[in-house]
Amino acid sequence: MTGAFALVLIAVTFGLSWRARDSQERWSRLIAVETEAVASLDEIIRAQNAFRAQRSRNVDRYRAVEQLLEKPALKEIDTTALRVRMLAFQQSLNARDATRAEIDRESSRISAEAQRIIEQRKREIARQLPMLEREAREMMSTGLAISWIIVVLAVAAAKTMRNRVLLPLEHLSGAAKRINAGDLDTKVPVSGDREIFEVGEAFNQLVEELKERARTDDLTSLPNFRAFREHIDAEISRASRYRLRFGILVLDLDRFKRYNDNFGHLAGNDALQRVAAVIRHTVRGADFAARYGGEEFAVIVPQTDMAALGFAAERIRSSVEALPPPPGGAKVTLSIGAALFPVDGGNAETLFQTADERLYEAKRLGRNRVVLTTPQAAQSAS
Repeated sequence: MTGAFALVLIAVTFGLSWRARDSQERWSRLIAVETEAVASLDEIIRAQNAFRAQRSRNVDRYRAVEQLLEKPALKEIDTTALRVRMLAFQQSLNARDATRAEIDRESSRISAEAQRIIEQRKREIARQLPMLEREAREMMSTGLAISWIIVVLAVAAAKTMRNRVLLPLEHLSGAAKRINAGDLDTKVPVSGDREIFEVGEAFNQLVEELKERARTDDLTSLPNFRAFREHIDAEISRASRYRLRFGILVLDLDRFKRYNDNFGHLAGNDALQRVAAVIRHTVRGADFAARYGGEEFAVIVPQTDMAALGFAAERIRSSVEALPPPPGGAKVTLSIGAALFPVDGGNAETLFQTADERLYEAKRLGRNRVVLTTPQAAQSAS
């Protein structure tokens, strides 16, 4: 009899395992598709912004952006509205009487629609995860209802199932709730059966992508204020440990409010994107550039001295000054303040305050310049 019950238990377990495998494969594919769709839509936003920054009206060149919609993951979700936006954008490119502002407006609508779909897919992933947990719990309940016949085997099976299925799924469920609450530092322990292991890996990968997006400025694609503060804290820790010096630059567009008032916020956004592109291509690979907020940028320059820091700042300033004015806009310039760790401050607040004071000194002296020392320090040196 015990042998028969054991065979029944084995058969039931085999059936549940097959069902679990099938379920996990479906859910793994769902998360993989959603993750790929989010990545593809993000690529469309970047490509659209790059095409817009080129100020081109060449429809043939724009087809490279449009072809991104043919990626497999995007064919499995509803992108009708995005396709309509792209068609409207192409028509505005073809229209001879379309103004730059109208073209920019259509371009912004494409980015906004792609971002809307990204948020929709994220919500769908968060909505589906509890369903995955519920389905797994139902399978657990069925297995445990039968396995009571053979107590010893049932206890062993329950412990195994708990460690390999239930706990990983509870971790997934808890992590999904923490993400919904805004905690993007959540990470799920990857364990359990192969299918759950793969779901856990896919989940962690998705969280990393969400975390990266949370640290990236949507307009300029540079790291944002949150990423800058994390990076400067890490740089201070490293420089303190190895007794190194590093510098920070605080950069601010000159008379940017007047620029927005004269040419409009779309032109202002375009100016920020062009300046961000110059900063990104001018700094070294080891440097860390970020949009600090509004029209203000910041750059961390590791292992440097004040002379090299001033050279880097002047290179950025002159490169921005050399930008030709776009149609419907004007030339832009930067004022820059610099500070050196640990000479000008031993923590992020003091260091940034010093650089900010020198930035405002650059504004006071006429803008479009770099200031490396405060007026008091300069007088003391003389």
